[in-house]
Amino acid sequence: MNIPSRLLQVAYFQALNGNISYGGSNVPVYDVIPPGADYPFILLGSQFVNESNFNTTRQIVDVIMDVDITTGFEGAFGGKSQAYDISDQVINIIRKTPGSYLSLNGFKILTSTLDSANILQDQDETHILYINKLRFRHIISQE
Repeated sequence: MNIPSRLLQVAYFQALNGNISYGGSNVPVYDVIPPGADYPFILLGSQFVNESNFNTTRQIVDVIMDVDITTGFEGAFGGKSQAYDISDQVINIIRKTPGSYLSLNGFKILTSTLDSANILQDQDETHILYINKLRFRHIISQE
């Protein structure tokens, strides 16, 4: 049984990296947040894979992919709108119409949906943070 986790992670990175901007600046995409990273940024988070259907001719898996859009503002300045605007761009790239889904070698994405979006507020020593936690669901078959 093959699981498309690595291929999906790479497809997300390639689709988002260099294609999301805010205020004329590129929004970086990370698998791991580097020390001293500036805000805003996109973090490719956890994946959850469930086998939906398996027979001798075709395997189908249900994959959930988490993506966090993190914005930060010094002191008490700033709001959620930046996180929402960046999230809209991510959603429009990932959740496309059927036939134009992300490409995975040896697999085919049958559906891509936004399962949820949940914005959280947090604070570190110097910044107020807004993190929009997007959760996408993909039904994927092995070709």
